Amino acid sequence: MILAQNIAKSFGERLILTDVNFRIESGEKVGIVGKNGAGKSTLLKLILGTLEPDAGSITGFHAEDLGYAEQLPTFSARTLLDELLAVNDAEEFQAKKILFGLGFSESELQKNPNEFSGGESAKIALGKALITEPRILILDEPTNHLDIYAIDFLESFVKNYSGTVLAVTHDRHFLQTCVDKIIDIENRRAAIYNANYDKYVRLKREQREAQLKAYEKQQEVIAKEEEYIRRNKAGVNSKQARGRQKKLDRLERIEKPPSVENVRINLAEASETANKVLVVDDLNFRNIINHFSIEIQKGEKIGLIGKNGVGKSTLLKLLVGELRAESGTIKIGNRVKLGFLSQGHEDLNGNATPIEELINEFGLTIERARSELARLELFAELVEKPIASLSGGEKTRVALTKLILTGANFLILDEPTNHLDLPAREAIESALNSFDGTILIVTHDRYLLDRVTDRIIELSPSVKPSTQKKSASAGTSKPLDEFNLPKQKRLSKPMSSEAVDRLEAQIAMAEMELKMIEIEINREVEPQKLSQLAADHQSKIDEIDELYRRWEESI
Repeated sequence: MILAQNIAKSFGERLILTDVNFRIESGEKVGIVGKNGAGKSTLLKLILGTLEPDAGSITGFHAEDLGYAEQLPTFSARTLLDELLAVNDAEEFQAKKILFGLGFSESELQKNPNEFSGGESAKIALGKALITEPRILILDEPTNHLDIYAIDFLESFVKNYSGTVLAVTHDRHFLQTCVDKIIDIENRRAAIYNANYDKYVRLKREQREAQLKAYEKQQEVIAKEEEYIRRNKAGVNSKQARGRQKKLDRLERIEKPPSVENVRINLAEASETANKVLVVDDLNFRNIINHFSIEIQKGEKIGLIGKNGVGKSTLLKLLVGELRAESGTIKIGNRVKLGFLSQGHEDLNGNATPIEELINEFGLTIERARSELARLELFAELVEKPIASLSGGEKTRVALTKLILTGANFLILDEPTNHLDLPAREAIESALNSFDGTILIVTHDRYLLDRVTDRIIELSPSVKPSTQKKSASAGTSKPLDEFNLPKQKRLSKPMSSEAVDRLEAQIAMAEMELKMIEIEINREVEPQKLSQLAADHQSKIDEIDELYRRWEESI
């Protein structure tokens, strides 16, 4: 259990949290949400004990109950596998299962953990947190740096986890499928919703509407009373006026709910293009992109997925001309105007301020530049700082502002929701849905994929990409289903029942364990161990069959 009572925290004169209260029961899966800078990370640090509250207390657990994935981890083992094995004398099978699930290959297990990139280091830290299986698992943006398959593994792990999970995240799919409670940090306070993401959005809207209605009704009553008091405080009804004033003074005032300042992204109406917007034939580049072909029609909205490192960003740079292919052809249709949002924001001048960037690129006045940036919540001193000093989310907002101003009718987007909070992600989703042009989007944001795209392409190494139409009801693409379940027993749609969700997570975990046993069988040479592995293999198959039998009975 985690019990927070009357928590307050300030940094200097800036009040971050005040009167924060919540209770998390053992085994609950909880998401913490809020705008960037709302105080989510501060709350995590208070729970972890790395910060002390100015007032209030957090109780119900001991420090050894907590497991946490560090954002800036350090490693001491010789190999990646040894790094996980050193955690509480972990078993090799469990360590490999987690590392494979997070997308590491067999050969990478023997690589020095300090030689991995920053994103991969974050994945290693996540793996170390998962393998400890603490009573309370704390995750800070756990799906960052994960590809769509590793995220799928993480979700299965969390749903099947017996302990408590507390996750700060902007991943709406994770919030929808993995949590049963959401703590919303807004205006320095915490509101608790016993809900997943979609239900939370509905409840918050209804709560705000009801509070605003009650506030407005009370204000009408107060105005009438004050008018009566003003007119009668010195007349024959002065006694009644004084009585009403005392009653008014004792009135419990309803707080006006904070105004909703939704981020608004308005893409211009797309100009006409040829029916064939893009035709790519047999494209090859440095053994990263091999024999890639695709044809995109006017108005299509296509999602491009694949494991990290497979070449998705490279392919987009080839399409927009930032890289030159070794062979193959790329044909852009007549009247097509490309707009490209790169993941690394290489088109931004780090030495310029956001205002200078828009003035130099589009010839805007200072007032117009400020206005355009304000539409994506870039205000005041932020727009006068060098772009290099901005956060990842702030850079994305500047790049999106530039994209809007291009007036492009074919958008090529590389991870457009990276580092953005929930309101900004919802605004992008709304803008892309209403855009009548053509879109090709690389993203690990499955909630965005489900609601925006009508076709998914999976990019695989050294092979021609697979492509298919999305089912109108499924909401997930074929590659994700195949990652979880055998083709002959694929789920067409996640069940709404919590019990069935848990059963599906058990199936996914059991199949990951079966894959691990098969890898061990291929490597083992000792007859006695092979015999045991064969028995384990059959036992796991029986377990999976039983889980499927139970699943089939539940639908």
